Amino acid sequence: MLKQSQELDPNFGEAYAWWAYAVVLGMVYWDTKPTQELMDQALAACDKALSLDSQNASFHALKARVQVARCEYNSALTENEMAIKLNPSFAAAHCGLGDSLAYEGNYNNAMVCFDRAIALSPNDPQLWAFYSYAAQALLFQKDFEKALQYSERASAIPNYQYWTTAHMAVALAYLGREQEAQQTVKRLLQQNPNFSITFAREKLFYLKMPEQIELYINGLQIAGVPEQ
Repeated sequence: MLKQSQELDPNFGEAYAWWAYAVVLGMVYWDTKPTQELMDQALAACDKALSLDSQNASFHALKARVQVARCEYNSALTENEMAIKLNPSFAAAHCGLGDSLAYEGNYNNAMVCFDRAIALSPNDPQLWAFYSYAAQALLFQKDFEKALQYSERASAIPNYQYWTTAHMAVALAYLGREQEAQQTVKRLLQQNPNFSITFAREKLFYLKMPEQIELYINGLQIAGVPEQ
């Protein structure tokens, strides 16, 4: 539909920016393969949207999501900062800023951004994601108790996605709560029967720090996630 919208109205910036975001979501959550060609197309689509309206905060934030997927965290920081400059109360941009900082290992400042996003928009449709991305950052920081708290808050929101459950399993595994971790993995596999160690490695393509990837994968293995 978004591709069709681009064809029907080449000057409709939303069709380009939101198509790019849909591509990234497909890579992280669903069956879209994270190829360089597709990432290049997504980035070009965001640039097209911004060429049509450079003052659109959403376009800057969506471009940042694409840049995070490309492991271009510094560029993503710049785009999120521009989005916030244009719209200081834009909660999703504050969350995106937190992601970029977390993936660079700047966890304390990342948590400030996540908590600001939550405070700015406590009824946001993406509130579960604000909590879930924060939980992932806390896992990388090895604050497993707090990571569990944030993932539990995310899972209490009806539209949360399966990565939240994976974060919870990792936190429980590192806390030594083996039975709870195993039960959480059962729930995870009900939510996504394809989830495995191999699947997780493929889907964590947006991380460039090996220690973050290995910490997460090791936690999944301790929790009992199947290899294949």
